[in-house]
Amino acid sequence: MQRVVQSMAEPDDQQVPDLQHEARGLAGWLESMLACPLCHGSMLRDAFAYSCARCSREYPIRFGIPDFRLAPDPYISVEAEIQKIDMLFKGPPKSFVELLAAYYKLSPENPRSLNTHYVAAMEASVRRGAGILRRLIDAFPSVPRKTLLDLGCGTGGMIASSGAYFERSVGVDVALRWMLIGRQRLRELGIEVPLICANAESLPFADDSFDAVAADAVVEHVRNPLLMRDETLRVLNQNGAFFYTTNNRFSILPEPHLRIAGFGLLPRRLMERAAMWLRKTPYRARLMSLRELNAVFGRISQISLPSYREGELGSSHENLRRRWERLSRHAVVRALVWPFAPQYFIYGSKNSRTNGTVATPRP
Repeated sequence: MQRVVQSMAEPDDQQVPDLQHEARGLAGWLESMLACPLCHGSMLRDAFAYSCARCSREYPIRFGIPDFRLAPDPYISVEAEIQKIDMLFKGPPKSFVELLAAYYKLSPENPRSLNTHYVAAMEASVRRGAGILRRLIDAFPSVPRKTLLDLGCGTGGMIASSGAYFERSVGVDVALRWMLIGRQRLRELGIEVPLICANAESLPFADDSFDAVAADAVVEHVRNPLLMRDETLRVLNQNGAFFYTTNNRFSILPEPHLRIAGFGLLPRRLMERAAMWLRKTPYRARLMSLRELNAVFGRISQISLPSYREGELGSSHENLRRRWERLSRHAVVRALVWPFAPQYFIYGSKNSRTNGTVATPRP
């Protein structure tokens, strides 16, 4: 498929435009989908912001990306994030890899021991994103393949691979700083795609806007998974489908953000304190157990054990991936590890509650 996309306009002599830089706006196909995330009213645009025709709330365009957030990133305030972005992009233009290195230098709250782990996951995200989209299509072969919403797009791994599967894509994330780093990655790959800053629990799109929604390890980072679920279903069209991945609170492997074995067994009220003590870093994730995931998604979706192809977890985890793939073929092993699997796939469709039949996605 040929991708048809358009990004915010920016001056050629700057890597990131000034906060008040005038932008032309989003592509027409996407602007027609926009709706106020608060009241779902229609949107109006001037040079520097979008505003709701119904409730008059304004949403600024920051660094060329519309900011429709109703709540900030749980890890940082909007003001502090803008200051960090200014420092990150100060000086000569930086490559994607250079931006990652600069970001971690500006972020002492991220332990050096974990940075390599984070970077490896970002490097593998293009291949992992392609795998997620293949599985979505395998599970729902009749889903139209015109419009995709990458929910929690981060540094753009899934978006970078989406052109082979969908005609048009848009990336949404609550972290403006990560999208700007991801935008540089996409530029280096020769890909232009619309990016929008917003909350997964309050999306700035009209009902029935997308054919597919995909989210890689996002459920554990939202404030309210129920609202994320409901917003996903709201913006899907009647034949649309979604595919999430999420990490398991009671995984047999170390907690993926802190790399601490058994961390998920702690009472949630103690997790932040333990993270600061053991890793000197804040902890805002809320991993869910299989029981909790079933309570939120069980009636509208299938929840399955994960399966990965080569490279989808990064080179550092390739041996672990191979062992998992061999062991998980056995029914006894699947039954034993089911509550303790490292990750789950969650997938369903807009009309799952009525017909309830989906295929099991291939590895």
